[in-house]
Amino acid sequence: MATNNDANQPLGGTAIKPKGWDRSGWESFKYMLYDPDTGKVLTRTPMSWIKIITFYCIYYTLLAGFWLACLHVFFLTIPEDTPRWTLDDSLIGSNPGVGMKPIMDDEHIDSSLYILNLADTSTAPTNKMGEGTKNADIIRRMDLFMERYNNNTGLHECADNNDPNKGNCIFNVDVLEDCAQPNYGFLPTDGKVKPCFFFKLNKIFNFNPEPIMAADLDQPEYEDMSAQLKNVIRAAANPNSVYFDCFGRFPADVEAVTLKYFPNTQSIPLKYFPYTGGNYQSPLMALQVEVSDKHVGQMVHMECRAWYKGVLHNKKDKLGLTQFEVMLNP
Repeated sequence: MATNNDANQPLGGTAIKPKGWDRSGWESFKYMLYDPDTGKVLTRTPMSWIKIITFYCIYYTLLAGFWLACLHVFFLTIPEDTPRWTLDDSLIGSNPGVGMKPIMDDEHIDSSLYILNLADTSTAPTNKMGEGTKNADIIRRMDLFMERYNNNTGLHECADNNDPNKGNCIFNVDVLEDCAQPNYGFLPTDGKVKPCFFFKLNKIFNFNPEPIMAADLDQPEYEDMSAQLKNVIRAAANPNSVYFDCFGRFPADVEAVTLKYFPNTQSIPLKYFPYTGGNYQSPLMALQVEVSDKHVGQMVHMECRAWYKGVLHNKKDKLGLTQFEVMLNP
């Protein structure tokens, strides 16, 4: 039988509201900063704050010590003056690509097409960095590259491949003859433009190529070498060099151009190898390209290959070679 108390008890469960549920926003904020009933500061008691601060101090100290120990071990295993992995043990391997100068302007950095204007006689570049498409801009970019050959710090005049300073030799740009002149053939002379392009092997630490000797030329791996270059190697008194062989990629390109090498040995001596860091002047071989009058306006496709013992040529990955295009606009 129900009593009076039972009759006053509401049916179902009831929510018990916590103390302070009806505090205003500002009052609630003050209680969050300090609760006088419990002594909490920012929702934690002083003892709770001491425990959590102590925990995180120990935790982050141990974490920092762990990473410092890992970095210390890491740097102990890396040589200071040389790469840890070189040549075939490294990702870049021991078959360098062929670098080419002058470089393209930033806007066309992914292009290999050199467009030259036969009517562009201006000697003033677009800006001091040569970031433009004028003939003078190409010259300016080449000038900036050539400036590094004025710094001979730590380098030596080397007589030949047996010089004790091999690999740290001064490269004398005078061996490039006509192509070492300030305009590099990119400005019109008598209505003709005969641009010079410069080639080098990309730097690989400790890469020391072996020369191709005349007796090796009959081997199958040299069947793609031009007869002209084979004659150059056979005639060389001292073939201790890396050779370059350039040609038009298609029959229409072959008949469109006349090529001239500087130096005429089509090579760079092995005394400039290996690269071992520090101040280094990459040796260059220059190619002067003359497009015949009837092929003005035609895009000429060119390819240049480096030749030394064991070289691999791969067009897809640009191993041992480079490709570019030249177009003369009337």
